[in-house]
Amino acid sequence: MNKGSLEAAARAAQTGVVIVRSTRVATGTVGRNVEVNDDQMNFVASDELNPQKARVLLMLALLKPRTNMEIQNLFYTY
Repeated sequence: MNKGSLEAAARAAQTGVVIVRSTRVATGTVGRNVEVNDDQMNFVASDELNPQKARVLLMLALLKPRTNMEIQNLFYTY
């Protein structure tokens, strides 16, 4: 993520918006606390899911109240 995007996402996360980091690159994963300090920024890493699949899983995850770590565990599971 570039600096501007990272700052905007961090501001949104502070207001309670769930931010999921993902990538459109054909191979590889988005690991937690690898490129960005997800713990500090309160982000969720998509792990092996592309942005489209990550969006669907996030929509399902938000059907009931969950913490960001609970949502992160869903991304590790599914």
